[in-house]
Amino acid sequence: MQKKLFIIIACLATLDIIAQPYIDPINIRYTNAFRHNKNNATPFSHLYIGSDLPFKTGRNSFIVLSPFYEKWNIDSASNKEYLPQASSIAIAVSAIFPLDNDHWSLTITAISRFNSEGLNLDNSFQMGGLLLAGYKIHENLKYKVGVYVNNEFFGLFVMPLAGIDWKINDRNNLFGTLPGRLTYEHKLSNNFYTGATFRAITNSYRFNNGTYLRIEDNQLSAYLDCYATKHIVFTGEAGYGIFRKLRSGAAHNKIYLADYQWGDGMFIKLSAAYRVRL
Repeated sequence: MQKKLFIIIACLATLDIIAQPYIDPINIRYTNAFRHNKNNATPFSHLYIGSDLPFKTGRNSFIVLSPFYEKWNIDSASNKEYLPQASSIAIAVSAIFPLDNDHWSLTITAISRFNSEGLNLDNSFQMGGLLLAGYKIHENLKYKVGVYVNNEFFGLFVMPLAGIDWKINDRNNLFGTLPGRLTYEHKLSNNFYTGATFRAITNSYRFNNGTYLRIEDNQLSAYLDCYATKHIVFTGEAGYGIFRKLRSGAAHNKIYLADYQWGDGMFIKLSAAYRVRL
């Protein structure tokens, strides 16, 4: 089984659209954000468990299955009259294929998810996706452009995308797709990597009372990767969330019933992954 997995990942490594210098067949992240009374920052925790599983379907063509689970505990969710726990269970299915002679490639992704209070599947289904075109300048530099669409509970959410996959040299990489994520990575040694990451989060979750919660966070952080073995990596990350918004409203209505004044503040993130560098 392990041999088959390496064969699959090795095949994926030949594809030019790959947006990072590694792939994580399993990744677990835990975020803890701190209270900041001056900024009215509400503490929260966030758990993410996800996977990227690629399968070769043809010459330089692939299907990637990306199931994931996440859970938000805002203000520790200990006061259920304040904000309930919000959870998501989802799967993204991506088709990746070349368009011409080794320059253009296309990624089409469908994302289905249940975003709800706890894991209540009633009336919590969302469907979205993205279309992303990649253009290879040369082997170490690729650009991407596209669009992301999701049927959020506050209405249709459409966001243009722009990305880069740049191997600057043997020790430095810049990769990601904005506004979702952009990462700079620097190799310190075979066991240690460091860098900085920007992440933008926009999600909505259905509450049992019929309202929804809209979460927006923009995270700037620095991280350190420690490879305990060739493929087992632990990550420590510290950063700051800015321009945060936490609002609730009625279904498909952008007139919000409550604004929880989710202030900017610090967070730490701990991760563990089974990782294969490409």
